[in-house]
Amino acid sequence: MIDDETDHNDLDSGMPDDALDEISKSQRKRDADAVRELGAQLADLGASELATIPLPDDVLSAIHELNRIKAHGARKRQLGFLAKRLRQIDIDPVDAALEKLRQTARANTVNLHKVENWRDRLLGDVDGESDKEALTAFLSEYVEADRQQFRHLQRQALTERKAQRPPAAARQLFKALRDVVIPAPGND
Repeated sequence: MIDDETDHNDLDSGMPDDALDEISKSQRKRDADAVRELGAQLADLGASELATIPLPDDVLSAIHELNRIKAHGARKRQLGFLAKRLRQIDIDPVDAALEKLRQTARANTVNLHKVENWRDRLLGDVDGESDKEALTAFLSEYVEADRQQFRHLQRQALTERKAQRPPAAARQLFKALRDVVIPAPGND
């Protein structure tokens, strides 16, 4: 007989509690593959990027060892060892730090596309807009830009292009645009 205080939904379903909480073999395999992929992503990072990721020393040494190894089979074994080390730590902070790096990279890409777009406009590569109109638009949007410098760089780059010389002035123009369009950290 069932107690009046017992909830009927709490009755044993005939399966042990462990079986209800057990993760399928396929899910464990997907999780293991995800950790292995995380290890590969960490190994692909440069030293300065890797320094921003909160990792214990044993994981860092496993990453450095993986990067040192060239033989395919040995790399595969070392990647497995790295994944084993990663499974022993909380990877949420690692994922968060990697995502922050990805967001920074995406932001840099967007900014560089913006600079490239301005360079193309200033060199007259955009249909329906002359190079003079583009320079006027740029100088009105970025009032802090040195007008004389940009007029000079634009003129030099256009002259180089007509003479079919290497684009040294176009590179200088790109760098000057980058300095104005993408503010240096701390100057926001």
